[in-house]
Amino acid sequence: MNKFGEKILSLRTEKNLSTKEVGHAVAIPHSRYSELEKGIRIPTEGQIERLEKFYNVTAGELSALIKKQQ
Repeated sequence: MNKFGEKILSLRTEKNLSTKEVGHAVAIPHSRYSELEKGIRIPTEGQIERLEKFYNVTAGELSALIKKQQ
């Protein structure tokens, strides 16, 4: 798991939501969302923006975690 995956897993569990619920809310298939949490896939900029809005985190907070990994 990577820092981005750890963060979105933490945010999701804080809200007591399933990957399916989050995926539906942000228009990402739940299987892909699960892969994002596990660090199997890298999110697109659009996915990052939707996740930041959904989780109500500072714009750029999640994308910064991706950039640190590269």
